[in-house]
Amino acid sequence: MKPNQLIINNIILLNCLIVMILFFPVLSFYRVLMKNILFTAIIFFGTFSLDFVKRAKKFLILSGAVTIFLNWLDYFFQSDALDLVFSYSFFFYNLFIVVFMVRHIAKSEKVNITIIINSINGYLLIGILGAVLLAMSEILQKLIYHLDTGAINFAWGAAQGFHDYLYFSFITLTTCGYGDATPASALAKSLTIVIAIAGQLYLTILIAMLVGKYLSSSKE
Repeated sequence: MKPNQLIINNIILLNCLIVMILFFPVLSFYRVLMKNILFTAIIFFGTFSLDFVKRAKKFLILSGAVTIFLNWLDYFFQSDALDLVFSYSFFFYNLFIVVFMVRHIAKSEKVNITIIINSINGYLLIGILGAVLLAMSEILQKLIYHLDTGAINFAWGAAQGFHDYLYFSFITLTTCGYGDATPASALAKSLTIVIAIAGQLYLTILIAMLVGKYLSSSKE
């Protein structure tokens, strides 16, 4: 894939992630439809955000198509089981993308615009994947323990939807911790720890790599 096309795909992916984080939570109507459209766009442009080898690209296209299909199947039929299967597929698919983004950044010789956008996309994707994990924990509580309470407790009550988990994931990822939300179950507490550690590890490793590459290119 041409470098210019990679930049365009990464910019579109970045815009989709920003819309998901900034504008999706404030929607009151068509929120579920908007979430499905954004998830579809994130999967599609994530697939073409890096110059993958042919085998990896074929795997990503096939698994991405399956994930998109599950996404819309869950939208039309709306069942907890379908929601859990889609969330599982979406999580591991995009985790694969994040790992390859970090690998691409590590292998690059210089810091350029694609590397910078990749770095931002990877961080935002981790926050969204944290929200997906928390949503999955709520579904598991319903299916296994038959509990109809959310995984996160807010000052105004339990979480009402994915936008609440998105908020909690990012305040945990960035270690803000305003105190208005707390994990309500043992699984949610464990996932909160994972999200916080993932955010700190990503930033420390990424900054070390980017600074090292920048200094190396400056010396040259």
